[in-house]
Amino acid sequence: MSEEEQKKNKKVNRMSLQEINDALKKTEEHMKGNTSQYARALLARKAELEAK
Repeated sequence: MSEEEQKKNKKVNRMSLQEINDALKKTEEHMKGNTSQYARALLARKAELEAK
């Protein structure tokens, strides 16, 4: 399994801050915003990691 395939299936609560930033950028480009449930979960995880 390649590295890209592993990232695609990685759970949000196990992503690092860099992986979350990359996923948010990709999601924003494809979905034209951050209103999806996935994007909201990424933003919540980002806030959690930045608070530490």
